[in-house]
Amino acid sequence: MTKRVFITGGASGLGLALAHCFAEVGYLVCIADINDGRGEIAEADLAKKTTTQYLHCDVQKEADLHAAANWLEVNWDGVDVVINNAGIASAGNIDAFSLEDWQGVVNVNLLGVVRGCKVFTPLLKRLGGGHIVNVASLAGLIHPPKMASYCATKAAVVALSESMSCLLYTSDAADEE
Repeated sequence: MTKRVFITGGASGLGLALAHCFAEVGYLVCIADINDGRGEIAEADLAKKTTTQYLHCDVQKEADLHAAANWLEVNWDGVDVVINNAGIASAGNIDAFSLEDWQGVVNVNLLGVVRGCKVFTPLLKRLGGGHIVNVASLAGLIHPPKMASYCATKAAVVALSESMSCLLYTSDAADEE
């Protein structure tokens, strides 16, 4: 059976590069993004290599991720790899970076990953397994100056990912303890 991958932020940058890598090895590739123009261009380019689907998906909206999971289940009988890649690069001094800007970065870079994990974990459990890849950054491990919001969210993604490392292999009973 052909493997299937879903990539948020898949219409540009690292997400698009990952999509091309998966296409090269024969995966069905579903990219999700908020930029429909870039998404359609990326889909057409990837379609030269493999079966591809572009879905409009805003990781700030859990309903968009549910719609993507539903599309994958209905049209491709599920997914094997989910890559939570969508993110916002940010920089600025702590005293100059507004709280509103902080909230936007946290909502995409951290809570977008949380939403992706929350939505796709039940599907992967029903399918008997799979992989969730949460993209952080070196900034999640080392913290250069003037990048507090970016570093804080990426460090949180690292912590989240490490805490989930055995999620699909534990029973619900163990989770309740």
